[in-house]
Formats: sequence, structure tokens, C-alpha cells
Amino acid sequence: MKIRKVDYSNSPLIFHCFQLNNMKIFIIITLLALIVSTDTFTLPTSNNQLIRTHVSILSSTVVNEYSFMTTLSRHPHNNDANDILEQTEEALQSMQETILLDSTSTTYSEDDITNEEDIPIDVEQESVYANSYVDLGKVDTVGFDYDYTLVTYTQALLELIYDMALNRLVNDLEYPKEMLTCGLKFDPMFSIRGLAVDKENGWICHLDYAHRVGVAWEGRHRVLRKRLIKEYSGKRSLSPSKRRARLKPLNDLFSMAECCLMADTVQYFLDGDIPFCPRSAVNDVLGSITKTHISGNFHKVVAENPAKYFEEKPHLKEVLNNFKKSGKRLIFVR
Repeated sequence: MKIRKVDYSNSPLIFHCFQLNNMKIFIIITLLALIVSTDTFTLPTSNNQLIRTHVSILSSTVVNEYSFMTTLSRHPHNNDANDILEQTEEALQSMQETILLDSTSTTYSEDDITNEEDIPIDVEQESVYANSYVDLGKVDTVGFDYDYTLVTYTQALLELIYDMALNRLVNDLEYPKEMLTCGLKFDPMFSIRGLAVDKENGWICHLDYAHRVGVAWEGRHRVLRKRLIKEYSGKRSLSPSKRRARLKPLNDLFSMAECCLMADTVQYFLDGDIPFCPRSAVNDVLGSITKTHISGNFHKVVAENPAKYFEEKPHLKEVLNNFKKSGKRLIFVR
């Protein structure tokens, strides 16, 4: 569309048609999605008759809103401006009709919709995902890690790690003894993999796709947006070098206990109005979790009660035997 320069010096235009607000375009597209989802209809042969032909199947409110959002006001005196407004209006309507046509070009029957009851609930636990880049026939050695590979654990293990790390904080690092009796315990509904601990302030952070801190918790309370903006220089983003130095990823399942203990420790200090250094608290919590993991203490407890901490893997022995029968050399990776 060619935009002609128009003299607006004597024309009180409310807005310029070529400066359409992005929010208006967004509302138009959203409204179009509502129109498409309102009912199923057959497309006419003429694209230009699309909205007019099937306007009867839409509610009057939706139709009125669509008409309002795709119709631009005209200037009472300036014909040059009205020419531009008319061209812009036609372009908007044409764009929406094209999107509507593309969105409804495929029809579905009831048979195409999968019933939720047909989806096996345990499919994720026992599924094998193909890797087309690896030819196991050419591999002579297969290595297995122990944790969450040969062995998967129940939630009781995370509770055990949490409790053992909390005891280390109190007994080895002289944190308040009341932390052992005030009801602190692992909460499986609080933490997930993929979060990160900010080592400077002790916040539990969730990063978005652009590696910006989208949401953060201080203890068990969500950090206000204005604090996020202030802490992370307005854009809530860190350079790659600062991100690596400042944020500690919580990537594995053991990190869920780590995340929960970090938040509970900070919340304990906040509730008790106890002054503390967030950086030291983070180092102490992370160190306690690491020592609990590498010391082998929790492995000893688990080995004494495998029924409590191990999930059953009835096919594991058969898998390992099949590897050996096919001539593979098996190694254990620690």
C-alpha cells in the first residue's frame, strides 16, 4: 500500500492511519479467533463474501465488535486522509479474511478427536524414545549412571535428602536449633526442575525463553515486579557471563529438595526477623545438599530400606541381560 504525504497542518485528525496501535491489531486477531471458534461453517467460494455470508451464525455482540475494530473513522473534510484510511481499512479486512480462511481450511469429524480415556496414564514412565542418530549395533560399550538411570526413587528420597541437609545446617553450621522443630519439611508441590537460585539474594527464579527473570520467590513469597525490575536493571535480564556467575541452575531431581530447603531457610529468617546474609545462606544450603549427596550417607540409608526409596523396575534385569547376550560391555558411571 502506497502512503501519500498529506498536509495535516489545518486538519484536526484524531490519529494517523499508518500509526495503528499494536494493541488494536492484537485485539482484531483475538476477536477473529473468537469468531472462528464460535461455530463450524462451510467456506463460500468468494473470499469477499466470507463475513457477510456467515454473519448469521455469530452473536450480534461479536459481529458488532468485529465491524467496529475493522472499520476506521473518516475525517469530515480531508479527502486525502480519507483515501488513506479507506486503503488501510481494506487491507485490514483482507488480512483478517485471509487468516479466517486459513484457520478453517481443515475440517474435523468427531472420530478425529481422541478420547482422554484412551491415553495411557503410565505411558511416560515406561516409554522408550528413539534416537535416530545412534546405531547401537555399532556400539560395543554401554555405560549406565546410577541415580535416576539404573535406579529411580520415590518421593521419600527427596524428603530424606531435605531432612539430612537441614540437620547439617543446624548441627555442622550452627543454624538455629528451632529449625528442626518448627515443622520444616520437603514440599513436593513447591519446587520443580528448571528453576535457578540467585546466589546474591537467595531468590528462587524462573527464567523465560530469553533468559530473563520472569518470576522470583523470596522464601515462600513472590517477589513484586517493581523489585524484580530494580534488582535486574529494568529489563530483568543478565548478560551470559553474569548469569553463569550469579544463577545456580536446579536441573536434576535432587535439586527439588535443594530448592525447597533454600526457600524455607530464607522464609524462616524473614518470619523471625533474623538478620542474615543471603549469599552466605545460599552457600550453606547448597553446600549442605552437596555434602549430603556425595558423602554416601543417604545411600546407606536407602540401601537399608530399598522398598521405601526405590521404584520397582521389573524389566531392568532383562534389559541388562539382553545387552550382555548381544556382546555389549557394560560399565557403571559414577
